Amino acid sequence: MIVKIDSIGRITVPKKYREEFNLKPDSEANMLPLPDGIGVSLFRLTPRCANCGKEEGIKKFDNILLCENCRKVLRYAIT
Repeated sequence: MIVKIDSIGRITVPKKYREEFNLKPDSEANMLPLPDGIGVSLFRLTPRCANCGKEEGIKKFDNILLCENCRKVLRYAIT
């Protein structure tokens, strides 16, 4: 699929790929150059708990991403 780069260097990820890879507004992705120097790879970043690595139930706790269980443990530890 061919996409155009706009005047300030942005590209639009086609809807087909946004839906397939669950890319929503404010999703984060990592763009890495390919070793041959002629392309890039785009990887969706999955939010994970900073403590245990779990992907479910993630929310910010004092600006740190934590799962529900780790938030409970931390709340208990600081009270």
